Amino acid sequence: MSQTIISVDAAELATILAALRFYQREGQGEPSNRCDDIHHIATDGDTQISLNSEGIDALCERINLDEPIRCLIGLEGGLITGVTSIVMLEFTVLDYDVEGCDDDEVMTIPSLDVDGKVVDVFKRGFYVSEVDPDVVASLHRAIEAILAKE
Repeated sequence: MSQTIISVDAAELATILAALRFYQREGQGEPSNRCDDIHHIATDGDTQISLNSEGIDALCERINLDEPIRCLIGLEGGLITGVTSIVMLEFTVLDYDVEGCDDDEVMTIPSLDVDGKVVDVFKRGFYVSEVDPDVVASLHRAIEAILAKE
């Protein structure tokens, strides 16, 4: 399942919810009620099955839940061994331990802490997490249960 994550402010979120509810109220969950251009959008050019009224309800509920995007980061010996998240997540590893690195293995980037300051990091690229919401939810529940006992 492909997912897209966007960041919206409160007014944009309210507009999205209002538009979904209007779409639902006007019976647009039923393809025969739609004009061709709206059907094209709702089905992503006939590549997806569009949401019915129940699907729109479920989507609105998910939007209203405001759940955090959770991920699991595995480390071993100070090195990241894997990242698993509930949605597709692009990430960058900032490794500040550049001692012993060759010059071509180091890049200089803006500091996260101080405006105008730069820092050296081990040259890395961008990575994409494994997506497995069930594993993340299961492990999150297990950790919550352990912490609740303490």
